[in-house]
Amino acid sequence: MKTYLISFIVSFLFVVSVTPFLINFGKKHGFVDKVNRRKIHRGAIPRIGGIGIALGTLFPLFLLYFYDNSVSQVLFGSIENISVIIAGGLLISLLGLVDDIKGVKAKWKLVFQIALAIAAWMNGFAITAVSMPWGVVQLGWFGFFFTILWIVGIINAINLIDGMDGLSSGISFFACITIMTLSIANGYMFVALVSAALAGAVVGFLIFNFNPAKIFMGDAGSMFIGYILAVLSLKNQSKGHTIVSLLIPIIAMGLPILDTSLAFVRRFLRNQSIFVADKQHIHHILLSKGWNQRKVVMVLYGISLVFTSLSLLLIFNKDLKAFLIISVFSIVVFVLITKLGYMEMFYNRFRTKKCNRLESQLESLILEKVSKNIDGEDLFKTLPIKGYQIINENGEITHEKGAKDETNFIDISSENETCVRFFWNANVPTINTKEATMLSILTKSILKNWVKSEKK
Repeated sequence: MKTYLISFIVSFLFVVSVTPFLINFGKKHGFVDKVNRRKIHRGAIPRIGGIGIALGTLFPLFLLYFYDNSVSQVLFGSIENISVIIAGGLLISLLGLVDDIKGVKAKWKLVFQIALAIAAWMNGFAITAVSMPWGVVQLGWFGFFFTILWIVGIINAINLIDGMDGLSSGISFFACITIMTLSIANGYMFVALVSAALAGAVVGFLIFNFNPAKIFMGDAGSMFIGYILAVLSLKNQSKGHTIVSLLIPIIAMGLPILDTSLAFVRRFLRNQSIFVADKQHIHHILLSKGWNQRKVVMVLYGISLVFTSLSLLLIFNKDLKAFLIISVFSIVVFVLITKLGYMEMFYNRFRTKKCNRLESQLESLILEKVSKNIDGEDLFKTLPIKGYQIINENGEITHEKGAKDETNFIDISSENETCVRFFWNANVPTINTKEATMLSILTKSILKNWVKSEKK
């Protein structure tokens, strides 16, 4: 236990020491996260803090190389552990750093993530079998696909939840505690050591990242954290192959997994590309209710703490008690989905054809009425909109009216990829299902009027 505590403290002190340097370096060289329509912060804030988290996590492992004990023998006596945890972690953090500084296309990041996941699978960090009541089921090649999906999914889950000061750091800490406890129970001492180091790194970073944040972790940090959590949980699972051992990390990381799953569902139901970013994650929805950032973060911390407690209980309970714990988790998830409006979204998507026709007719009627009376001045007086631009599929501005704003704007697309950019009088709202529908009708009305005026 002493080794784990030292690992936590060394990592914590390393990050606390190096982060102020990264803040100054980021500001000096312009490596900052600028405000745009998807950001909720103000001002240019350095976004290279993630490299400090990565180096801070690996620093205790480097020191352990010079200290011979049972943990160091397991860690450095296995080329698989070195290549997957140390090399893989460094590589994905460097990729994230390049993305933070210069930008990397989403498809290339995905390819790189898949390549690292395949490498992890080849080195034994894999889902290979599941223990069922009737015996152990070998997954074969299905295990390969589940492994890739797990690693890539967790990387992007942590990346997507990193949208608010201190949120990703705090949630990652709770996940680290769960994985460390599970690894100690399973006898994987080096996994516990790495988990403790990562926990120390994110807590040290949280000092500078909690609202109001002085620095962001960026992709260099979020992808590193996601990757390390994913591969460590796989190493734990390989000990017993039980369904419970698979569910423990899922419950522990329930919030980012749920947020990512809902993002894919949301974009599918709205016929959007799954890679299109939006401002409708769980923390955005809570912000739209008028809560400040600190209140939202503390509420989500509370939810993560509940999930962590359930996952810790699951480690030490089996059979009926484990079933009850999983049931509680499922109820909490269902309540969250319902409160966030996704049950209504599902219903609206799969309602009867008759209702769909009626909905289409109503939209056509409203569109016809609005487009006849729409006028720029009336629009600006009635709604908190001070101007708009029409942008074609090539990104060119074809028409504009009213005032512009470099910070507070939102783009609403039409079917032909032409969009209307609305400039808001105040902070850009988080668009829920009903607001999105109404703004979509307004967009179509503006485009319809513009087409008519062009023909004249």
